[in-house]
Amino acid sequence: MATRQRDKIIALLGESDEPMVAADISTRLHLHVTTARFHLAKLVEAGRVETTTVPTPGVGRPRVGYRLVRRPPTDALLGHLLSRLGSTQAARENAGAEAGRLWAEQHARPVSADGLPDPVTVAAETLSELGFQVSNIVSAFGSHELRLCACPLQDIARSHPEVARGVARGVIEQALATSSPALISQYGVAVSPDPAGGDCEIVLRLAPLRRDAGTVATPPR
Repeated sequence: MATRQRDKIIALLGESDEPMVAADISTRLHLHVTTARFHLAKLVEAGRVETTTVPTPGVGRPRVGYRLVRRPPTDALLGHLLSRLGSTQAARENAGAEAGRLWAEQHARPVSADGLPDPVTVAAETLSELGFQVSNIVSAFGSHELRLCACPLQDIARSHPEVARGVARGVIEQALATSSPALISQYGVAVSPDPAGGDCEIVLRLAPLRRDAGTVATPPR
């Protein structure tokens, strides 16, 4: 639902030659103005929309206007380059994961000699160092879920979310392996959902590997 509403806002702003205020957007899309402002704030956070000032008719302070962020022509080139990473989404995600491992390797921390490092600390510190914003961490039943803003990858995520997903996975896999070989043998990394649609957010899960199959265990709900 949120993605559909934001797509409608993006389409409306794309049709307008001038910035629009939240009240006009809410009227056109039959939304409560508070809901419109919430979606607009998320789109601004995701880099899809920017704010400007709009004169107020008569006396009064200028109002906040919203307009689409104009993307440079090289965006199309980036999309073409990313599409060359593979002929399928799975292949492009794996290529992104390999790039993520190389990226994290450049920021590798010393291997801990004092027992097994905390996987959440390793993941959160690495993500922060690379420019991600970790907004929430939940741990339960031996699994850990980190909710983060995909801002460093937003240009990639816009056209090829599978590549952004792979990069995030590769970053954490490499961070765990560098911190302690035992960590990467004990935890599997999964990333979801697609960081697109103006949400600017992906969820990264660290789950214990099942020893019998070497797959990520599904945590109880």
